[in-house]
Amino acid sequence: MQIRKLKIEGFGKLKRLEISFNEGLNVIYGPNESGKTTLYNFVRSCLCDVSESELRKYEPWDGAEFGGEILVYREGEEVSLSNRSAEKPFVRSFADSLMFLSDEEDVELRKAEDFLVAKMKSNLQRVEEAQLLRLALAKAASYGEKLLSEKRQLELKLKQIENELQEFQRARQESFVRSAEASKLAQKISTLRGEQAKLKAQIERLNQKIEESLKQLGRELERELKELEDRLEQEKKYTIIDEPQCERICHAKEQLDEAIMLFEERSMKLEEVSKLLQETIKEREELLNSLGHKDIETFKLKLKNLRLTYKLLETKFQQIREFESSYRESWKYFEKFGENFLDELTNEKMRVQDQEEAQLRSKLKVLEENVSKDKRKIGKLRLTAIILLLVAAVSVVLGFSIARWWFAFSAVLGLGALISMLSARSLDKRVSHFEEEMLKCQLELRMIEKKRATTVQKFLESFGVKDATQLRQIYEEYRDWSKEKERFERMKSELQREVEDLLRELRQHGAQEFSDVPTVILRLEEKVSLFDEKTLKIAQLRETIEHLRSELNALDRERQLREIEFERLLHSFGLESYDEAQEAHERYHRVENLTVEKEKLERVKNCLEKLDLECLSKQYTALSNLLGEKTKLESLLKKVDGDLFDLQSQLAELEKHIDDESILQRTVELLRERSLIELLISTLNMKLERLPSFSQFLSSELENLTGSYVKSFANLFVGTFRRFSKLANNVIVDRDLSVKIAVGTDLQRTESVLSRATLDQMVLCYKLALHDILELSEPLPLIVDNFMIRFDEERLRTVAELLQELSQRRQVVLLTSDRQLVDFLKVQPVAYLS
Repeated sequence: MQIRKLKIEGFGKLKRLEISFNEGLNVIYGPNESGKTTLYNFVRSCLCDVSESELRKYEPWDGAEFGGEILVYREGEEVSLSNRSAEKPFVRSFADSLMFLSDEEDVELRKAEDFLVAKMKSNLQRVEEAQLLRLALAKAASYGEKLLSEKRQLELKLKQIENELQEFQRARQESFVRSAEASKLAQKISTLRGEQAKLKAQIERLNQKIEESLKQLGRELERELKELEDRLEQEKKYTIIDEPQCERICHAKEQLDEAIMLFEERSMKLEEVSKLLQETIKEREELLNSLGHKDIETFKLKLKNLRLTYKLLETKFQQIREFESSYRESWKYFEKFGENFLDELTNEKMRVQDQEEAQLRSKLKVLEENVSKDKRKIGKLRLTAIILLLVAAVSVVLGFSIARWWFAFSAVLGLGALISMLSARSLDKRVSHFEEEMLKCQLELRMIEKKRATTVQKFLESFGVKDATQLRQIYEEYRDWSKEKERFERMKSELQREVEDLLRELRQHGAQEFSDVPTVILRLEEKVSLFDEKTLKIAQLRETIEHLRSELNALDRERQLREIEFERLLHSFGLESYDEAQEAHERYHRVENLTVEKEKLERVKNCLEKLDLECLSKQYTALSNLLGEKTKLESLLKKVDGDLFDLQSQLAELEKHIDDESILQRTVELLRERSLIELLISTLNMKLERLPSFSQFLSSELENLTGSYVKSFANLFVGTFRRFSKLANNVIVDRDLSVKIAVGTDLQRTESVLSRATLDQMVLCYKLALHDILELSEPLPLIVDNFMIRFDEERLRTVAELLQELSQRRQVVLLTSDRQLVDFLKVQPVAYLS
């Protein structure tokens, strides 16, 4: 079947849409929210049953025409299918299982639909055997009807005999009763004799089976004993070492390995210590070269003098910093104005205040002028708005009385009045802002006047004094500090020269500034300390090396002695290596196991020769089952013999008391005939009871013959899924086509252990295999809605190849928003949705 054309009048967001499709691969491309899923559901609604609630979701909101149709080519003719028609060509579950694939559907691979399984069974039957079994099933039904017919005839005949017996009963009740009892006894005797013959035949068959089983067992024992003897003879040709001998060799081998391991450990230790000694000597030489002196003791004295010099210089620098920190910020006025600093500062403050006052008065004047201008503008604007409103009112009256265009003129005038009012309101706000600024300026002018009165007092307060006398004392302190400043300046220049001398000594060690000196001295002291540590470590390492060499010589002698002893021990057993000793010990265990097995078989053979069935039954389950069954049959036969003897005695006693021999004879014949009929009815009932189980057996055999559909489906499904994932080797398909994953020794449901992307790949392969295994009269199209959104680039390439191969056999319609997938497919889309 193929979809030739699609036409939508109104379905969801899609309106007046027509698309033509090709026979092979058809791609419809569109971004998200472009209507791909709506188009997908429209095609589904045309091909299979969709509920009214599902269709109602796609009715246009604007009340436009709803519906559409698709043109399909099916069974040699073109057919038009509408989404509103009552009859659809496919059942919903059938179509969803084989034709439709969407990213919104539930991902479960639990069980295939029953009708799909039945369809596969019918396609994959083994024709000849399946036809025979179906013929047997048909005959079983007719045979059951035949049995029921025979049963009804026998029941009618039995009813006639019963009526005849009732007539005899009325003639002579007592004789008839006795005859009936004798007949029943005869029937029971006949039944028991039949059972007796069956039991004897079964016991005879069991005896034959037991005898054959014993003969077969004897042959197997002879063969196994011969094989064991050959293996024992073969094993004993080579050297065999028992447990004590093996322990001696293993003990010697362990001692030798221990001696070799100790020798190698000490050798490695000696190499490590020697290497460490060379590295330590090299590091000590590098330290001495980095210090720049060959005599370390002289360098230590020099370093001690440098540290003392640095401490002395640091003390002097500290005195200079303390002197400089005693300078007060308020003394800068003394440096600027000298002794007349108070008058100068007062005049300076007054000039600053005069400047501020002039600026404020200028700003206040500008603000007053702006306020005056804006107020005049506000008055004009308000007057204009009032005039315009009056004229607009007159225009409205003229519009009612003369012509309608006066209304438009009144609207224009009203708009002009509104603009005038808004402009006046804006200017009013600006006037308010200017007035606030004027008020701020007036307040600042008043503050300047107050500051003039308190300038001198605030200046004294800034120095922390109350009058000029205390300020003079502070000035005297400043003069004393100025005199000391010259002495500290000379001290500072001398310190600079001493610092240069100190840096000259330490510059080769990385000291560029005076602040680097303590770090450099500390680093040099650390190097000296490290040099002493290296010297001590060298002495210790040399002592360790001498001790290791003496110990290594002793271990070498011990190792050689162990090797000689181990070789002598191997030669005493005729062995060349330890591997041969291990193989000889393993041979000893094999011989022991073979000997035990041989003894066990000889015991069984002895029981067989003595026909000790009880002993043999303990060893062989099949023989035990046969003997148990024979015992049960013999007990049943014994019981039947006893019952038969009792019934014969009762029958003989009844025959003595029967008066009318003819009636009795006739009655007995009738009773025998009735018993035979009842026996036949019982046999028919038994056959009818077993007929359903026989039919079930035939059905099971037919199921086994046709059950290859599971294997065929599994091979096709797993082969396709293997193109996507190596997990295909762990996939298990049950008889109901449900899929599970083998995780270790457990079977897990796919949705509980796999990612959603892997599940999507598995669902795609599952539906493709399901379609191909059905072998439909004509392939169905595959409609896919954005199903590959979770696939990575490698899987997209694989699915592109798979769809291109699939399009050679069936029509494929792919709706996607993935531009990369379209590029991989290398086909031009048949439609673009936007």
